[in-house]
Amino acid sequence: MKASRLINAFRIAAIALTLLTACSKQEERVVQPTPVTVWTVANLAGENGLRYSANIKPDVQVDLAFKASGYVEEILQVTGVDGRRRNVQEGDFIKKGTVLARVRATEYRDRVAEAQAGLTKAKSDFDRAAKLFENQSIAKADYDAAYAGYTSAQARYDQAAQALRDCALQAPMDGFVLKRNVEVGTLAGLGMPGFILADTRAVKAVFGVPDMIVGQMKMGDYQTVTTEAIPGVGFRGRITRIAPSADPNSRVFEVECTIPNPDNRLKAGMIAALKIAAQASSPSAMLLPLNAIVRPRHDPKGYAVFVVEESNGKPTARERKINLGDVVGNSISVTAGLQGGEKVIVRGATLVVDSQEVRIIP
Repeated sequence: MKASRLINAFRIAAIALTLLTACSKQEERVVQPTPVTVWTVANLAGENGLRYSANIKPDVQVDLAFKASGYVEEILQVTGVDGRRRNVQEGDFIKKGTVLARVRATEYRDRVAEAQAGLTKAKSDFDRAAKLFENQSIAKADYDAAYAGYTSAQARYDQAAQALRDCALQAPMDGFVLKRNVEVGTLAGLGMPGFILADTRAVKAVFGVPDMIVGQMKMGDYQTVTTEAIPGVGFRGRITRIAPSADPNSRVFEVECTIPNPDNRLKAGMIAALKIAAQASSPSAMLLPLNAIVRPRHDPKGYAVFVVEESNGKPTARERKINLGDVVGNSISVTAGLQGGEKVIVRGATLVVDSQEVRIIP
C-alpha cells in the first residue's frame, strides 16, 4: 500500500514538473514583430504634385507590309561601325524612299512582258480601227470594241507594272528601324509586316490620369518629363491629346504629351515620369497602392489601411478607416482618413492586426 502511494506521488511530481517546464518555455518564447513594407502618403495637391509614370512612344510609327508575295531575295545593306557591310537592323536611320527589301520579281516581270505584248497589239488594233471608222469603213460598234480592248489592255499592263514595283518595300518617311521581321529567303505574304519604322524627331509621353485630374488639363498645356535613363534632365513638351473617355478597365484617361526630340535622346520604350499638381477642388486626395487596402475588422463592408505609429518606442500597426475614390491603374485615390506624411503598410497589410508590433523592411 505504501509502495503504491509512493509511486502515485512520483507520478504527480513528474506531471507537475512537466507542466512547469512547458510554462517556463512559453514564457521564454518571444513574439517576433511582423515584417512589413510601408508607403509614405502624399497629397495630390501641393507644390510637388502627383508623380505619374509614362511610356515614351514615337510620334509616328508605321508597320511596313509587303504588297507583293514571294521569297525575299534582297535586304538593304548598310555599313556597320566596323566598316563592314551588313543587313539593315534595329536602330538604323533610314531616309524616305529607301528600298528596305525586295521579293523575287521574276514572275512579276514575266507578267509585265505579257501585258506589254497585249497592250501593243490592242493599241495597234485600235489605231487601225480608228482610221477605218474615220473613213466610215467600219461600224461604230466595231470602233467601240477596239477601244474597249485597248483600255482593258492598258489597265492590265498598269496593274502588272504596279505589282512589279510593289516587289520593292520602300520607306514612306525618314525614321529609325524599330524592328525587322524578315531575312533573305523568307517567304513574304501579301500584307505581311516586314519592318516597323518610327519617326522619333518628336516623341510622345503617354500616361493615364483619373477624372479628378483630367478635368484640370487642357490641350496645349506645357509639362516637363524626366526619365531615370537621363538623370537630371527635364524634357519640356505640350499636351496634344486627351482621351474623350476613360479606359473601362483602369478607369483612367489616356493623355499624350508631345516632346521635341531632335537629338534622339529619348528612345521609344523608355519609362518616364511627370508631376501634375491637383487644384484646390481635391486638396485632401491621396493615392495608395491597391494592396494597402483591407477590410476593417468590425466593418466588412468598409475599407481601411494600417498606419504605422510609434508606441512605447516601437513601430505599431494601427487600423484606420478610410474613404476611397477612383482606381488609377494599380493604385486608388483616398479622399478621407489619411494625412500627408503618414506611413501606410502596403506589403504585409493582410498579416497584421490592430495594435500589433511590426518591423519595417525595404
